[in-house]
Amino acid sequence: MYLRSCLGTLCTVLVALSFAGCATSFQTGSELSPGASLAKRSTFRFVPDKSHGAAEAVASGPDWRAIIGQDILAELNAKGYRFFPNRTTDLLVAFHIVLVDNESVTTLDNYLGYPLTAGQAAQADLSRFQDPNHPGQASKGTLIIDFIDPKKKVLLWRGWAKTNVDLKQSGDKLQILAKEAVKEILAKFPSR
Repeated sequence: MYLRSCLGTLCTVLVALSFAGCATSFQTGSELSPGASLAKRSTFRFVPDKSHGAAEAVASGPDWRAIIGQDILAELNAKGYRFFPNRTTDLLVAFHIVLVDNESVTTLDNYLGYPLTAGQAAQADLSRFQDPNHPGQASKGTLIIDFIDPKKKVLLWRGWAKTNVDLKQSGDKLQILAKEAVKEILAKFPSR
């Protein structure tokens, strides 16, 4: 009886450890720009993509911008936001994913062409996206989602997630990882 109990406990611990190895941990965060309000905003559209890192990173792989865009769309719809691709909306949504080594962290500030004031640039603090082993370079596996005021073209809210990513994993595993990252980031964004 004692042996059976010990074996049962050992098996439970081993199963738990095997699943713990499968779980992905994210460093996440978000910030609302000083003086910004998301109240009375319920519609959104994506800004045109002007980034190049994600497309160049995995030219033969899945279209990461489309996959992540769909994940963001699904999460925002679940929170009560409505998507209108071809009309004026309350919010513009931009995102950037770092899938390559040696990407300059400064591209995270200007990849979409909307200006940041000095205060917003300080608030956005790009240092948190740097690879600690390579100052000035963005950490591979970083996803940033920005919400922008469409009239003023200023940053309202920024959320991010960082995790270790191995692009040699199967496409399915990477898509699950991307979906989890989007979910973690937008968990902090207010619902309608």
